Amino acid sequence: MSTQAFAAKAALRDMIKALPALAGYQVTWGYPMRNPERRWVFVGEVQWPDSQWVTNRSRDEVFEVSVIVNCQLSAGTAEEVESELQRMAAGIEDGMKAAPTLGIQSVVTSDFIPKKLSSFPSDQVYEGQFEAVVRVKARL
Repeated sequence: MSTQAFAAKAALRDMIKALPALAGYQVTWGYPMRNPERRWVFVGEVQWPDSQWVTNRSRDEVFEVSVIVNCQLSAGTAEEVESELQRMAAGIEDGMKAAPTLGIQSVVTSDFIPKKLSSFPSDQVYEGQFEAVVRVKARL
């Protein structure tokens, strides 16, 4: 299968790991192992909503990589958890703006697209999740 999705997913994971804004967060390829730390970033599912032949030898590939950020704060509130998640999402978005090709020559561009923010009480703490996709366009 000819795709840049796996290289982009690895580059995205490595970029997120290196962001100062996400220091202290566990960043994984796929869901964290059982009993993950309560501050983690999951770079996961890949979907291909579009792929079109441009010429008889190349095609434009569009795919999306899901990114989920989880945060748990002891003695925190829903607002504090959501503020922390917004800070994390802003860090990822800033990293994407600084390197929209993810360092991959065939990637034309990428976008960070927020999808969902939720928070909930959990065992005397507040926990929240921020979900987004990174949409990538590449020329193969």
